[in-house]
Amino acid sequence: MKKKIIFIQSFKFLDFHYMQYEIENLKNFFDVECHDLTLIKNKKIEFHYRYLKNKFKINKFNNRKIWEKKIFQELNKYHDNLIICFIHFPTTFYELYIYWKMIRKKIKVCVFDFNSMIAINPSEKLKIYEIISYKIIRLFSRPKQIINHKKISFINFILKKISKYTYPKYIFVNSKQDFLTNKKNWENSKILRFHSWDGSQFINFKNKKKIKNNKVATYLSAFSINSASDSANYNTSRRENSKKILKSVNKFFNKLEKNFNFKIKVAKHPREEDNFNSPIYKNKKRFASKYFTSSLIYNSNLVITTMSTAISFAALFKKPILFIITNEHYKNISLIQYTKNVSRYFKSDLINIDQKKNFKINLNLSDHTLRKYRIFKRDYLVYEKFKNLSNSQLLIKLLK
Repeated sequence: MKKKIIFIQSFKFLDFHYMQYEIENLKNFFDVECHDLTLIKNKKIEFHYRYLKNKFKINKFNNRKIWEKKIFQELNKYHDNLIICFIHFPTTFYELYIYWKMIRKKIKVCVFDFNSMIAINPSEKLKIYEIISYKIIRLFSRPKQIINHKKISFINFILKKISKYTYPKYIFVNSKQDFLTNKKNWENSKILRFHSWDGSQFINFKNKKKIKNNKVATYLSAFSINSASDSANYNTSRRENSKKILKSVNKFFNKLEKNFNFKIKVAKHPREEDNFNSPIYKNKKRFASKYFTSSLIYNSNLVITTMSTAISFAALFKKPILFIITNEHYKNISLIQYTKNVSRYFKSDLINIDQKKNFKINLNLSDHTLRKYRIFKRDYLVYEKFKNLSNSQLLIKLLK
């Protein structure tokens, strides 16, 4: 009998995630299912994602009892051959309950504790009065997020308290620091270092042929006019006006195309709707895809972003990054501070495209930037020991 793996995710399970977790590769060796528990977590959150449809088979559940019955049916069928993979540690009390219940039922539980971004505190490099101001603004502008983060901290506290007798069989991490932290916190679990999701894609991508292009810039889109933001996970909407931001970005692209002779390609965010309603697509030649970001960056001379986890591909393919912000972005103080700190870390250019009318485009990478890219790759993206094996290959090797 084949073993069965069930991936459990309590935020919207996108086709992007299906490909990111390399499900098709795993299906060659296991029976695999993907369970989306968004409707169980909060039906209002699902409303924000109503425009997104799945091409791949994702099992959605809107009733706790029905979902739990399904899990225990699978347990009765597969017994020791059932493996549950949580995409993250519990962030709600219900997730904590099902996590605890499955482990107590002796189900093999794995947790992906992945962190694909550089661990930089948004308030780092600020003066004391700036830190106080930052925290006050954040408290009043995003109270639901603050409350949620406090709740997650409390759940993490509970997890640590019960870790001696309720623990997952495996914890998969991608960063060097998380490996050390989890080793300390989870003495009874097996902590294994994998690649980041992007790092694994990089390994699968390595031998692709390069398309010869002159002056191509890839823009890592954060959203479109109507797409859900990270705020949707807290059942709130973004504070920034996306129309204003995209109008500024479109003007900036027009300058790049006219004054610098760049071809712009837009790597759509996984949550973007499948249409052209954004101002940046007035020039249809800019449109690319949600699913080929690595290829776009590989064939680019420049990567443009406000902030995206996909900057990992810029580091992996050694491409210069231009960070851009607008006046409207200042409504999201955490994003602004983090973007400033990351651009400072890499010594990459950062410009406010609403204020800076004259600017230069630097396509050269300094020794400092290349060194920081290497550190980013080593500590977060690609685990050198398994540099020739993707995450799905590592899972197959471990669980088969």
